[in-house]
Amino acid sequence: MSTLLWLLSFTLHGVLLYAVIILYMRLAAVKETEKQQKKLLEETENTLAAFLLELKEENEKLIDNLDVPSVQTEEKQKEEHQQAEQHQQAEQHSERGAVQEENNALPEHIEGLINEVERAEENVNSDARSFEDEVMSLYEQGYSAGEIAQKLKSGKTEIELFLKFRSKAVKDS
Repeated sequence: MSTLLWLLSFTLHGVLLYAVIILYMRLAAVKETEKQQKKLLEETENTLAAFLLELKEENEKLIDNLDVPSVQTEEKQKEEHQQAEQHQQAEQHSERGAVQEENNALPEHIEGLINEVERAEENVNSDARSFEDEVMSLYEQGYSAGEIAQKLKSGKTEIELFLKFRSKAVKDS
């Protein structure tokens, strides 16, 4: 009987040693995976830090490049603006004189043609519907945004945004 107990004891000790070895191997694998994850995380952080530094340097260069020309452009714009004002004032004076001369020197048939053209422009402007009106009328007729865009030769996104803003405005009022 004691032999049987000794045999059972050795068997149980063997099984337990085998279980301890398996658990130790799994624990080592988990620790190795943990080390790899930490290494990968550090590499990712370093890569992102380098990218951010590079991006920051590029932004600073861009800002420096924009600041220098902006001062020059502001001065040029001021000069151009002054020149444009002077030119415009000179044109206004010459136009006033020219209009007075034209009124006096234009033959009647040319004046009639000018009046006809002006009336035709007024008719076209009054007959022409605005883009928004056309979009809304087509939408009310049941056309989709894509079909409206094709008919008006416009962008689908533009039509969709217009319809969204229009519906939002209607809901708000």
